[in-house]
Amino acid sequence: MPGAQNAGKATISRAGELADAISSLGDSDGEIKRARACYDSLYALACDHASSADIRDRLICGALRLAACHARRSELSAIHDVRTHLQRYATGHPDDPGMRRGYCELSVTLCLEYARHGKSLEADATFEEIRDIAARHPTDRQLRSTLAKAIANRIATHCDQGRTREAQHLHRSLCALAEVPNSQPDTIHHRAIGSFNLAAHLAQTGASGKAIELYFDLASFTDTRRPSADLQDVLADAGFALITLFGDREKLAAAETIYMDLRQRAAASILMRQKTMLAAFNLMTDFCRDGAIGKARHIYDDILAASAQETANSEMALLHAKACTNLLLTADALDEEAHADLLCQELTALVAEWPDEPEIWEIAARLSTQDGA
Repeated sequence: MPGAQNAGKATISRAGELADAISSLGDSDGEIKRARACYDSLYALACDHASSADIRDRLICGALRLAACHARRSELSAIHDVRTHLQRYATGHPDDPGMRRGYCELSVTLCLEYARHGKSLEADATFEEIRDIAARHPTDRQLRSTLAKAIANRIATHCDQGRTREAQHLHRSLCALAEVPNSQPDTIHHRAIGSFNLAAHLAQTGASGKAIELYFDLASFTDTRRPSADLQDVLADAGFALITLFGDREKLAAAETIYMDLRQRAAASILMRQKTMLAAFNLMTDFCRDGAIGKARHIYDDILAASAQETANSEMALLHAKACTNLLLTADALDEEAHADLLCQELTALVAEWPDEPEIWEIAARLSTQDGA
C-alpha cells in the first residue's frame, strides 16, 4: 500500500543523496534531465514513505534545488510545474509546516522570475499568495522570514521599474514585519536589504532627503539590534552606495552627511572599515573634481590614518597611493606648490615602503611622466 512503508536509515540516506545530486548538476540539457530524474525518484520515495518527515524534508530540499536549476535557465513553466508537483503532495500533509514553507519558498523563486521576465500580473498574484499563507500562520517564524524575503524582492523590482510609491508602501510593511517579537535573523536581514535598495533608488531619482532619512533609519535599526556582522555589512554597503551615487550626481553635501556617520562606524567590522575607506576615496575624488581641496584633504587624512594603522595591508596602501595621486594632481592644478611637494614626498615614501607592489610603482611612474611632460 503506497505510503504505508516505514523509512529506514538507508532509505532516508538515499533520499538525501538524490537531493544532493540535484544541486551538484549544472545547467546543460542533459544535466537538467538527470536532475529531473533524481527529483522524480525522490518524489516516488516520498510517496512510498509518506509518514516519514525526514523524507518529506528532503523532498522539499530537492524541489527547491530543482527550481533553482530551472531559474538559471529562465524556465518559468518548469518552476511552476515543480511548485504544482509539491503542492499536490502537500495536500496529504496539511499539518506539516515544512510543506507550506517549501511551497512558499518555491513561490518566492517563481515570483522573482516572473518579475524578471516582465510578467507583472503573475508576479503580483504569486506574491499575494505568499502573503495570504503567511497571514494564516502568524506564529510561524520561518514563514515570516520567507515573506520578508518576498517583500524585499518586490521592493527591488518596484525600484527597478520606477514604482517608488509601491516600493515605499511595501517597505513600511517589511519594517512592521521585522518588529514582530522573536523574528528570525533572516527576517531582520531582509528588512535591511529592503531599506538599502529603496534608499539607493531614492538617491538615484533625486530624492536625496528621503534617501538620507532612510539611511539613518537603517543605521538606527542596526544600532538597536544585537551586534550583528551581517547587519553591519548591509549598512556599510548602503553607506558606500549612497556616497557614490550622491557624488556621481554632484550632491556632495548629501554624500558628506552619510560619510560622517560611516566614518564613526569604521571600527565595527572589517567590511565596514573597507567600505568606509572606499567611500572616502570616492568622496575625496569628487571634492578634487570640484576644486574643494580643503575638504578633499580632510577626507584624505582619514585614508592616511587608516593606511598608517594597517601597515601590512597592500590593498589599503594601493588606495592610499591613488588618493595621494589624485590630491597631488589637484593641488598642482590649483598652484598649491607647497601642498603638492608634501604629497609628492608622501607618495615617494609609500613607494619605498612597498617595493614589491607593481601597481603602486606604476602610479608613481605615470605621475612622473605627467610631471615630465
